[in-house]
Amino acid sequence: MARMQLFLLQFFEIVLAETFFLLGQSSSGDILLGNNSLIDGQTLISMGSVFQLGFFSPVNNSATAYIGIWYYNLPPRENKVVVWVANRNKSVDTSMASLNLTSDGNLILFEKGIKFWSTGTSAELNSPRLQLLDSGNLALTDGNSSRTLWQSFDHGCDTLLPGMKIGFDFRTNTSWQFMPWMSATDPSPGKYVAKMEAYNVPDFFTLSVDRYAKLGRTGPWNGQWFTGLPTMGNSILVRNVNFTYVSNQNETYYMTEYQTRSSRLNRLVVDANLTYKRWIFDGRDWRVFLSFPSDDCDYYNHCGRNSVCTKGYYSTSCRCLEGFVENKNVVGCARKEPLLCSSNQFSKEQNMKVPDTENATSRGKISLDACKKLCLDDCSCVAYAVINGPYGCITWRGELLDLRSFIDGGDDLYIRLPESSTSNWKEPVWAIVVIPVSLGILVLCCAGVLARRRRNRASTSRLQLQFPKVQKDSISTLDVLPSYDLRTIKAATNDFSERNKLGEGGFGIVYKGQLDDEQKIAVKKLSRYSSQGPDEFQNELSLIAKLQHRNLVRLLGCCMEGDERLLILEYMENKSLDAFIYDKTKSSLLNWQKRFNIIIGIARGLLYLHQDSRLRVIHRDLKPSNILLDKDMNPKISDFGIARIFEGDNALEDATTRPVGTFGYMAPEYISYGLFSFKSDVFSFGVIVLEIISGKKNRIFSQTDTSLNLLGHVYKLWKEGRSLEILDDALNESYTTEEVLRCIQMSLLCIQDNSEDRPTMTEVMTMLASEDQLLTPLKQPTITTTNSDGSFATNEMSFTLVGR
Repeated sequence: MARMQLFLLQFFEIVLAETFFLLGQSSSGDILLGNNSLIDGQTLISMGSVFQLGFFSPVNNSATAYIGIWYYNLPPRENKVVVWVANRNKSVDTSMASLNLTSDGNLILFEKGIKFWSTGTSAELNSPRLQLLDSGNLALTDGNSSRTLWQSFDHGCDTLLPGMKIGFDFRTNTSWQFMPWMSATDPSPGKYVAKMEAYNVPDFFTLSVDRYAKLGRTGPWNGQWFTGLPTMGNSILVRNVNFTYVSNQNETYYMTEYQTRSSRLNRLVVDANLTYKRWIFDGRDWRVFLSFPSDDCDYYNHCGRNSVCTKGYYSTSCRCLEGFVENKNVVGCARKEPLLCSSNQFSKEQNMKVPDTENATSRGKISLDACKKLCLDDCSCVAYAVINGPYGCITWRGELLDLRSFIDGGDDLYIRLPESSTSNWKEPVWAIVVIPVSLGILVLCCAGVLARRRRNRASTSRLQLQFPKVQKDSISTLDVLPSYDLRTIKAATNDFSERNKLGEGGFGIVYKGQLDDEQKIAVKKLSRYSSQGPDEFQNELSLIAKLQHRNLVRLLGCCMEGDERLLILEYMENKSLDAFIYDKTKSSLLNWQKRFNIIIGIARGLLYLHQDSRLRVIHRDLKPSNILLDKDMNPKISDFGIARIFEGDNALEDATTRPVGTFGYMAPEYISYGLFSFKSDVFSFGVIVLEIISGKKNRIFSQTDTSLNLLGHVYKLWKEGRSLEILDDALNESYTTEEVLRCIQMSLLCIQDNSEDRPTMTEVMTMLASEDQLLTPLKQPTITTTNSDGSFATNEMSFTLVGR
C-alpha cells in the first residue's frame, strides 16, 4: 500500500510539472490581473488576435530578450514586426526574468529580483488590470472605474500606430515623440528623434539627439496633409486612414485612425537611417507607400538660408529668392539691399514648402489681402502666406529657412522686397526705356558668354583636367561591358522587391539579384529623383569599366531602357563596412587582424586609383558605406558617381563650384573652398581607419566637451599617451599594440588640416608595412563638425553645396 501511495504521489508530481510547463508556454488571453506575472513563453494576445505581448529577442538563438509588442500571426511568423519595447536600454536573461503586475497597479520587469523597468504607477487599487488592445495599446487601468493609469501609446518607441499621438502636452510639459532603434538587433534609442516643436505654428522635425540639430521637416498641418508632403494628398493612405490634428491650450498633436471596416494594417516607422516610412500590410507583405525624406530637398535647409531647393528629374538645384544674392560667407543667400519699414512690395513664389515656422506667427483665418496688410504693418515681417488648416495667415521674421518648390502642390509664399527692387514706371516710359536697355543687356550677355567659354577652355587646358564624358550612344558599344535587358534584371531582383533591397543612398537603391545561371549580382538603380544625374551615372559606368583591381568593386554590365539606368555589379556577401564596425553584435566578428587587413585593402585600392591605374582618379566620397566586403571580408571600394580624373602626372589642387560628398569625411579645404586633390581622399581614408579602430562614428564624441568629434578625441588621447583607450571594446586582447599605435598615428597624419602635411598613399603603404616608429610631427586636426552658419553637418548625410 505504501509503495502504491508513493507511486501515485510521484505520478501526480510529474503531471503537475508538465501542466505548469505547458501553461508557461501558452497565452494568458488579453488581460493580466494584479498579483500575476508573465514569464518567457507566456504572452498576451489582443482579443481580435492583432497584437501579441511577451518576451522577444531580436537576435536569433539569444538567451537575452526584451518585453515588446508585435503583430500576431503575420507571415513570416519567425520575423516579428515589433512596434513597442518596454526595456529598450537593456535586455534581460529570460530564464530569470518576469513581468509582474502588483496589487497597487505597478507593472515591473524583474530579473533575479532586481527591477529593470517599470511603469512607475502606484495607487490604492483593488483590481488593477493590464490589457493588450487590438489597437496595439497596452493599457493599465483600474478595473473598477476603467480609469487609465498608464498606456504604452504615451511612451512610443520607433513606431506610430493609428490612435497614437505625436505632439506636445502643455499640461504635463511632455512630448509624444519617437526614436528609431540603434540597429536592427539593438532596440535601444538611436541617434534621432521625431517630434513636434510647439512653436506658435507647430512644425514636425527629425533632430539629431547629440547636437539637437534639425535634419528634416514635414512642414505644418494644412488640414489635409503636411505642407512639406503634398504627395500625402494622392496617397493610398487617404483611403484607409482618417487624419486628425488637434491644437488647443492643453495639447497639440497629430494622429491617424483606421477608417471603418478597413482590412489593411498600417504603421509609420522612424528607422535608423533617418527616414519616416509609412507601411501598409495588404495581406501578403508590408509595403512602403510614403517615405520622407524622398529626395535631397527634403533634408533640412539643403540650399541654405533664403534659397529655394528644386528637385528636377535627375538633379537638384538651388536658387536665391528674388531680391537676394549668393552669400560668400555662409551657405545660402543674403539680401541685395536692406529691407526698410516703408518697403511695400512683394514677390510671389508659387508651389512652395513654407519656411521653418520657428520664427513664424499665426494670424488666424483671414483673407490674403488682410494677411498682406498685417505683414506691411509689422516692420519685422519679411514674408507671408495663407495656408489651409487651423493657422490660416502666417507671417515670418528673420531669415527664411528650409525652402523648396514642388511641381505639384505647395503654397504661395510672398517675399517682401526693398522699394528699389520694384518699379512704378508708366507705360510710355516702359516702352522707351526698357526695350533699349533689354537689347543692351542681351548684347552684353552674349559677349559675356563667349568670353566665359574662352576662359573655360583656357582653364581646362592649363589644368589638364578632364571630366569623363560618355555619350549615351557609345555606352552600349563598350566591348568589355555586357548589356542586360530590363526584363532579365526585373526577373533577377523579383521586380525590385523590398525584400531584395540591400541599401539606399543619394543615387537610389541597390538590390540583390540572381541571374538564370545562378550568379548573384547587385543592381544599382539610379532614382529619377537622385542627386546623381546622367553625367554621374555615365561617369561611374565609364570609370568602373576601365578600372580593374581586387580592391575595387567589379562592374559586370549595365542596363539602359527608357528612364531606367542600372549598373550590374558583383555581389558582396557581407555588404558594406559600416554594417560591421558600428553594430555592437557584428563588430565582435572583426578581430584586429581582420580590421588591419581591411585597412591594408582600402589603402591598396586607393594607391591604385591615385598612382597605379592608367586613369588617375580622385574618389571624393570615401566612407564606410562605400567600402564593400566580399565573403572573405576583403574590402572593395565602390560608388564612383562623383569621382574625378587627373590625366598624366598633374595632381594639383582643383576648385569646384559644386562641392559634393559626405560630411565627416570631407577634407577642410574641400568644405571651405571647394579645393580637392588626391590628398582629399587621404583625409577620408584617415577618418575611416579611426572609425575601424574605434568602432565609433566621427561625430560629437565627448559629453563634457561638445567641440570634440572623434578626430579631436583621438588626437587628445594621443597627446596624453592614452591612444589605446579609443579601441573598440569588441577587440578584447586580440590586437598587436605596435600595429594599433602605428595605424592611429598614421591616421592622425592623414587628417591634418593642411593638405601638404598629409602623406601620399605610397607613403601610407610604407607606414603600414614598417615597424619603425613614425617620426613626422603631428598638428591638431579639425575637431568640430558644425558648419559656420549652424546648418546641419553630419557624417551620415551626403550633400551638395552650391556656392561660388
